[in-house]
Amino acid sequence: MYKKKEEKKFQFMHCYNVLKNLPKWNDKRNQLAASKTSSKKQKKTANDSPAISTPACNVDENRAADPENTVGEGKPMGRKKAKQQMCERSDLSRKESLDYLWDKKKEADAEERKFEERYQIAFALEQKRIDLERDKFEFKRMIKEDKLLRTDTSAMSIEEQEYYKNVKNQSLSHRSAQA
Repeated sequence: MYKKKEEKKFQFMHCYNVLKNLPKWNDKRNQLAASKTSSKKQKKTANDSPAISTPACNVDENRAADPENTVGEGKPMGRKKAKQQMCERSDLSRKESLDYLWDKKKEADAEERKFEERYQIAFALEQKRIDLERDKFEFKRMIKEDKLLRTDTSAMSIEEQEYYKNVKNQSLSHRSAQA
């Protein structure tokens, strides 16, 4: 057959021998054979009845059975109606997506508020700790100043007495400035 059409020998016979028995090619050959038989014209006789009909009527019956493709009395869906349904589906999908994102945002905001509250509590505790450290430092400084003020300078040399006197004056001026 090929030799008659092309006037030369088929070059890929080795490939054909490998592939001819595979299911994919058997299905394709069966499909081609079926399309050849259905494409032949059938003779019409006077005895043909409308009940025995061509496959085109069966396609219409299949369409009528599918409720998505019908509008009214078995008509196929128009472009406008199809576009409208597609828009409604996409709007519904968008709404669901936005609802999902909104819920996620609310969850993230709640987590952020919790984090902020914990941060504020930690900050307040840190401020209290700093205040306590400052009070502790001031208390120790006051103890040292009191010890310095109560120091007996009568047994000291004149230079040491002068030094202690200057330190006492500075300490007293510092206390009066704070009060």
